[in-house]
Amino acid sequence: MTRPIALRAAKEALDNIGVQETGDNRGKAVETYQASTVPPIPLGSPWCAAFVVYRMKNAAHDLSLSIPLDWPRSGYCPDHGNWARRTGNWLSVKDAEADHTKVRIGDLCCFWFAPLNRLAHIGIVIGVFEWGVKTVEGNTSPEMEDEDKVEREGDGVYRKARAWRELGSNGGFVSIDW
Repeated sequence: MTRPIALRAAKEALDNIGVQETGDNRGKAVETYQASTVPPIPLGSPWCAAFVVYRMKNAAHDLSLSIPLDWPRSGYCPDHGNWARRTGNWLSVKDAEADHTKVRIGDLCCFWFAPLNRLAHIGIVIGVFEWGVKTVEGNTSPEMEDEDKVEREGDGVYRKARAWRELGSNGGFVSIDW
């Protein structure tokens, strides 16, 4: 399976590294990401999932291909995990750690936040290793001191190295097969 949309989205996500908010989840690029969701999320809303939706939709457009109609174009992280579980496209962090070769570039990395009891952050996988993954994430921070913390209210798009434990006990991956 060639997965052209997933691979293109991962490649193009790298081009967005360094995009930053003007503050309060605002800014020209951020508002473009937010407007790409269906329904469009309100300006000033958290935008990590909107970044993922924008990259997938843009990759499909660039390649003149279609995204499955049932794939969520939502700005709400749990919608992506729920779709993956419903369609058999979910890979738990436990299963990924047991066999990291099941995670692929272009898949979506979903982070579980125990205090919220839900998936609450998402990014695009750009590298897979025995210890974890490298991602590109929107609405996160660049700081090295957040090594053991997932920032879901940061100021921009950054490349991150994520150990398996950072995904949280119920985190995992959305397999993108298109």
